[in-house]
Amino acid sequence: MLAALYAMSMVLKMLPALGMACPPKCRCEKLLFYCDSQGFHSVPNTTEKGSLGLSLRHNYITELERDQFASFSQLTWLHLDHNQISTVREDSFQGLYKLKELVLSSNKIFHLPNTTFSQLLNLQNLDLSFNQLSSLHPELFYGLRKLQTLHLRSNSLRTIPVRLFWDCRSLEFLDLSTNRLRSLARNGFAGLIKLRELHLEHNQLTKINFAHFLRLSSLHTLFLQWNKISNLTCGMEWTWGTLEKLDLTGNEIKAIDLTVFETMPNLKILLMDNNKLTTLDSKILNSLTSITTVGLSGNLWECSPKICALATWLSGFQGRWEHSILCHSPDHTQGEDILDAVYGFQLCWNLSAVVTSMATTYRVPTTVPEPNNAIFTQRVITGTMALLFSFFFIIFIVFISRKCCPPTLRRIRQCSMIQNHRQLRSQTRLHMANMSDQGPYNEYEPTHEGPFIIINGYGQCKCQQLPYKECEV
Repeated sequence: MLAALYAMSMVLKMLPALGMACPPKCRCEKLLFYCDSQGFHSVPNTTEKGSLGLSLRHNYITELERDQFASFSQLTWLHLDHNQISTVREDSFQGLYKLKELVLSSNKIFHLPNTTFSQLLNLQNLDLSFNQLSSLHPELFYGLRKLQTLHLRSNSLRTIPVRLFWDCRSLEFLDLSTNRLRSLARNGFAGLIKLRELHLEHNQLTKINFAHFLRLSSLHTLFLQWNKISNLTCGMEWTWGTLEKLDLTGNEIKAIDLTVFETMPNLKILLMDNNKLTTLDSKILNSLTSITTVGLSGNLWECSPKICALATWLSGFQGRWEHSILCHSPDHTQGEDILDAVYGFQLCWNLSAVVTSMATTYRVPTTVPEPNNAIFTQRVITGTMALLFSFFFIIFIVFISRKCCPPTLRRIRQCSMIQNHRQLRSQTRLHMANMSDQGPYNEYEPTHEGPFIIINGYGQCKCQQLPYKECEV
């Protein structure tokens, strides 16, 4: 027993030497050190070499020196987000060969030396979002061949250097949203052969040539919403068979190249809400062969015969759209649903025929009737037909009653005669009651009409009984 206690005490004394002691103010769980929100102004100077994870979130660290983490050679993840870091020296992360995750988001970093991550050969996740980076060195990510996710959201980046991601062969997720990008270099995404999701929303891009995404052969989702894109051009002769979702919401798109979507045969979700489209060519619509969800609301749709190609396509569309597609012009159609306007104002004469066969080509009629007169005429005809139908229906009911139910009519007449006879008898009784004080035959109630002999205390007499008098001598 004493020997066991002695051995345990010796192990406890040897823990600091083995690099297992917990830094001051930190919470340690096995080999994971949590030093969050402890008011640190610099990385704790410790000699723990066995830790696998270190979190210094929400502190006041302002600078990362060279060889800052030399004593943490076994780290697999390092969280330094929500500090005040503005300066990162070269080789700040030297010696962290096993590091797989590095989070530097929500700091004030405005510059990164080109060798900052050169020794992080096993790095898989890197988060640099919410900083003040305005440019990136072309060799900044060189050597990060195992990197899978890269967050650069909410910085001040204006350009993407050519071949910046050339060595990131394993990258699957890239977020460049909420920056100040105005254009894309033709080879800006070269090397990203495994990239599946790309975020470029909330930038200042004015035009998109899909040839810029030439090397993204595995991309499934592309976010380009809330930029300033005015037109879409193709510029590529290859088929982009992997792209399934394209979001162009909130741009200024007025024109689309007729062949843009022909190179995206597997596109399933296309969102172009809140742009400046007035019409779409039938060739563009017919190339959307795999679409299941489309967003076209909030555009400047012109509900004239020019809209017939879109109306035809929507009538035969088997997928869904989440918001109503409304007319913007002319004034008498503004706010109307496109399909309602097409049918109500008779904008497309052969729409019903085209719906049954999507291949039918719409031809604009040479003369278009005035929409208001057409609606008025239609309403007058409908009202007149309704009145005529009601009139003939009533006549038909009366005819059927007289033809098919004569006993019923006779019964009704008999009931009416009986009621009249009862009313006459009631009036006679009322008259006789009023005459009761004028003669001695107070209790007399004749039972029949005609001659009758009456005998009382005064003698007898013969009288003629009438329906309105008791006895007349």
